[in-house]
Amino acid sequence: MDSLAKLNVKMFHAHVYYEASTRASADALRNHLIEISRGRLEIHTLSDGPRGPHVTPMFGVDIPAEALAEILGVLMTRHGPHSVLIHPVTGNELLDHTHHALWLGQPQPLNLAVLV
Repeated sequence: MDSLAKLNVKMFHAHVYYEASTRASADALRNHLIEISRGRLEIHTLSDGPRGPHVTPMFGVDIPAEALAEILGVLMTRHGPHSVLIHPVTGNELLDHTHHALWLGQPQPLNLAVLV
């Protein structure tokens, strides 16, 4: 059994990246997630500048483990022009954003220096 399985991950984060030209569709995807979440997700505001390790504009979504399959399906089929980083919350942010990360679309640059 690997170390991630032993951690009993209870939360995941998704980061939906956008550019100025795709901001409106990112906002539409965010609003769709709000509609279907029924209060189970914490959906953050659009961030047009760097936030933490994210140098590309994005918004974040906190996903409880029990909602991951549903929300992953939505993100896989509706991410459109947006890249999406999905990772577990294990307490090791560097590993979560790199080794444990799942990308939909093109991986985006991250400022990993802020995670060490």
